[in-house]
Amino acid sequence: MISSSKNKLKVCFVSHFAYPLFNKEKKIPFGGKEVQLYLLSKELARNNDLGVNVITGDNKLKSRRIENYNNLNLYISLPTKKTFINIIKSVINFFLTLIQMNPDVLIQRGGSVLTGLCALYSKIFKKKFIFSIAHRNDVIKKGKQGLIRLSHWYGINNADYIIAQNYEQIQEYEDWKKRKIPNMTVIKSGYEIKSYEIKKKKYVLWVSRADRWKRPELFLKLAKLFPKEKFIMICNKGRDILYWESIKKASSISNLKFLNFIPFHEIDRYFKEAKIFINTSIYEGFPNTFIQAFKNKTPVISLNVNPDEILTKNEIGIFCHDDLKKMEFSINQFFENQELYDSYSKNAFSYVKNNHDIKHISKKWLLLCEKINDNQKIIK
Repeated sequence: MISSSKNKLKVCFVSHFAYPLFNKEKKIPFGGKEVQLYLLSKELARNNDLGVNVITGDNKLKSRRIENYNNLNLYISLPTKKTFINIIKSVINFFLTLIQMNPDVLIQRGGSVLTGLCALYSKIFKKKFIFSIAHRNDVIKKGKQGLIRLSHWYGINNADYIIAQNYEQIQEYEDWKKRKIPNMTVIKSGYEIKSYEIKKKKYVLWVSRADRWKRPELFLKLAKLFPKEKFIMICNKGRDILYWESIKKASSISNLKFLNFIPFHEIDRYFKEAKIFINTSIYEGFPNTFIQAFKNKTPVISLNVNPDEILTKNEIGIFCHDDLKKMEFSINQFFENQELYDSYSKNAFSYVKNNHDIKHISKKWLLLCEKINDNQKIIK
């Protein structure tokens, strides 16, 4: 264990678009992978015997700078707008920042060009690199394209350790590689979990980005099927602005409220008041929104996502096998059978408390970082 400030273990999280989670005035788009590294870095920073740093980006970056957030150093080094000049600037700034920081362990989540850069830095300077899987595309052969694919492939193949969100991801990666991967295990996503009295549940909720594979248009269909029930859709802009605008236009349904952006620090209240959370994605890693729903005693009805069969095994949600008719039937079940609903609601909170409490999750990460830094064998 770490015993003195002189020998303090220094951990660096690399999260290009996490800045708005630390600075609420920033409007940079982010996703679940940023949320997880934000929550984990904040929790680990409570440990005074650990040096926690985050490399992130800003859309108005003039020069590299450092900000401090509750015992955590934030290195704002990466521009967020994609231009050729900014790509070159990002690579240079990234290496200059790491040389300045001199971390012992790098942690990066979600396959990108930064995955390869983390692995390259770690190899050159003899540091340790942990790659954290964010999505199924990180572990299947055709999940990435072009330069991102090359950099991601180099990074994941040269990572000292790989963290999966669920066991399905390990299986898919081993199927791709056609061999067992010894330096790979599951550490589940984490959130702060607090118990509270259930308030009145008011509506059916959908929260995500306007990406085609998330299929927000199916939620609009569901709202039309239940004209007497209240629906709320929180749909952030994705890269396809025309698609997002088409969803926004189609959302003018009398019983549906469309919200295009809710800051992360405000979104929890929508999950608190939601009776049901709906997921319509074709695929996901392990959705942060599932955990946000469960910790607010809100069952999930999912069209095509059920990682490690958690919904069905734990009776915390209903899996619809990509059948919209079954989803319609399941919503009706929860509305009409209060005893069934209360059981799933109770199970949801029990499951998330036992499996996703950030206090327990962060201890697993800390132990991994310590062992990997000391070149100790890691027992799964």
